[in-house]
Amino acid sequence: MAFEVPPLPYDYAALEPHIDEATMKVHHDKHHQAYVDKANAALEGTPLDGTPIEEILADLSQVPEDKRGAVRNNGGGHFNHSLFWTSMSPDGGGEQHDEDPKRSAHV
Repeated sequence: MAFEVPPLPYDYAALEPHIDEATMKVHHDKHHQAYVDKANAALEGTPLDGTPIEEILADLSQVPEDKRGAVRNNGGGHFNHSLFWTSMSPDGGGEQHDEDPKRSAHV
C-alpha cells in the first residue's frame, strides 16, 4: 500500500492564533503531500513498495542505492510530518514541566 498523508487529528484552524488555517492547509495538503508523492514514486516497483516507512528508514541500506536519497529525504519528510501533526494539539501548551532549567532552556 502506498504512503498517504494522514488526516489531521484536529481542524485546520484549531491551532490559531499560533499557526493559522492557511498555513496548516498548505503545509499539510501540499507540502506533506509532496513528500508522500515523491517517496511513493521512488519506491514504486521495488520490493519495498508497501513496506511501512518506519521499517524502511530503520535500514536504508535495503533501499536501492539510486533511490536511497529520495527515500531518505521524502520518506523521512513524510515520517517527520506525520509525527509533527500528532505532536501538536489545540489543548497543548502551558507550563513546561521539566525540572532541569538547563535542559529546558535548550529545548
